[in-house]
Amino acid sequence: MKKINGLEELWGWVLNTNSCLMRNQPLMFQQRDVSRMVSFTTEVSNAIKDDYPFYAEELPKIANNTFRCIGGGFYNLNTVPFGELFIIVKHLHNEPQDASVWTMIHPRIIAIAKEEYLDGHYASAANRSFVEVETRLRELFVELKPSATVPGNVVNLIGALLSENGAYQFCDLSTQSGKDYRRGIQSLFEGSMAAYRNPSSHENQTLSKTEALEQIMLASQLMKVLDN
Repeated sequence: MKKINGLEELWGWVLNTNSCLMRNQPLMFQQRDVSRMVSFTTEVSNAIKDDYPFYAEELPKIANNTFRCIGGGFYNLNTVPFGELFIIVKHLHNEPQDASVWTMIHPRIIAIAKEEYLDGHYASAANRSFVEVETRLRELFVELKPSATVPGNVVNLIGALLSENGAYQFCDLSTQSGKDYRRGIQSLFEGSMAAYRNPSSHENQTLSKTEALEQIMLASQLMKVLDN
């Protein structure tokens, strides 16, 4: 995973402060302490704006409310925003995302799935990715056979486009390797749609973050085949 600038420093400060609270130890901060913590928070916020846009927006607001000036250049801790800060920083420290993954994902899949995925709606993000693949299949059929009726069944649609005599020619069928590749791609589309696109397969389904990302990457791969 990529390094998030300022995260280790902020996590260390949060842990130390929380430890003091747990021991009922009085806390007092000077301006330099406040400035240092706000600086770490700003670094983290800037580093995560692609991975965690909501956190990136909220962290500076929380940091600005974490301290209360009590006069004489001293501050005490506002425990409510500190609690919010603790939860967010712990999440970032223990479960970092990697924005570089999304640079490899097809733009249409990013547009449909990234926000939901980052918000934790993993099953929905994965399912919507395959819905988008089916949408692209239907668009492609219309582009290649504008006067024909689009097959309603996705298996028939895949066959009409990707079979040996299909409308969409995406590889060299004059060689055995090309024929094998075409057959494999058709099977990959059919299997993926049967397993992941079918709404009934998602009833009461929960996916882990990793499982969802694997499915999103597969949908992206399928989408890229349709770009050839």
